[in-house]
Amino acid sequence: MMNWLDSHCHINDEAFRDDLDDVLNRMIEADVTKAMIISSYLDDYDFALRITKSGISFKHSLGVYPGDVNELDEELFEKYAFRMKEDDCDAIGEIGLDYHWDKENKERQKEVFERQLKLAQELGKPVIIHSRDAIQDTYDLMKQNPVKGVMHCYSDSAEMAKEFVKLGCYISIAGPVTWKNAREPLNVIRAVPVERLLIETDCPYLTPVPKRGLRNEPSYVVYTGKQIAEELGINEEDFKKQINENYHRLFGL
Repeated sequence: MMNWLDSHCHINDEAFRDDLDDVLNRMIEADVTKAMIISSYLDDYDFALRITKSGISFKHSLGVYPGDVNELDEELFEKYAFRMKEDDCDAIGEIGLDYHWDKENKERQKEVFERQLKLAQELGKPVIIHSRDAIQDTYDLMKQNPVKGVMHCYSDSAEMAKEFVKLGCYISIAGPVTWKNAREPLNVIRAVPVERLLIETDCPYLTPVPKRGLRNEPSYVVYTGKQIAEELGINEEDFKKQINENYHRLFGL
C-alpha cells in the first residue's frame, strides 16, 4: 500500500510544542509518512530541522511570509537567503502576497515576493506560494519570474487554477474541500489534471471534516485525500500513488 503525505504543515508551530511526539505517532498510525514542514521564521526553521521520527520522511521550506515584510530589513533578508541556500532547505516558502490583512503595503509585498522568486530561480529550488485576495498580482509576478512551485491551500477560481497549471504549478488542496460549502474547491479539483494536484493540512489551521473544530494535524490529511479521490472517482490507492509521484516530481526524492 502507498502512503499518504502532507505537502504543507506547520508542526514546528507553538501549537504542537506540548504534544509533538503524540502528533508524530498519529501520523504513523494514519500512514502519513511524508511531510513538508513550512517555516516563516529562522527559529522555527531551526526547530523544524530537529524534528525526526522513524518511519516519516520530512522535507523543509523557508521563506519570508507576506505578512512579515514590514519588519524585514536587508540584514534579515540576507540571513534568510543564507539559510535558503543550505541543502536542508528543499523549497522556498511560503512566500507570496496577502492583501486580505494588509492592503497598505502591496508594493513592498510584491518587491519581497519577486526577490524570493528570483532567489529560487538562482538556487533551482521550488516555491510554495501563499496568495490571498491577490491572485492576479501573484499570477503576473510568477509569469514574469518562472519557477516551479505549488499554489498552497488554493482557494481561488478553477479558471485561475488552470492558468497556474499552464505556468507549471501544482495546486494543493486543504481541508476546506471537505466542508459543506466547498463548491469552488470541488470545481478546482475537477478542472486541474490529477498529475498537478497535491494535498495538505496547513495545520494547525483549516481542519477537515469530521475533525473540524479541533486543532488540525498531519494525520488528518487522510480525510482530505479520501474526499478528493471519492469526488474524482479515483481508486484510493491510485490517488495516493499519483500524489506521491507529484510530490517527488516537485520536491525531489
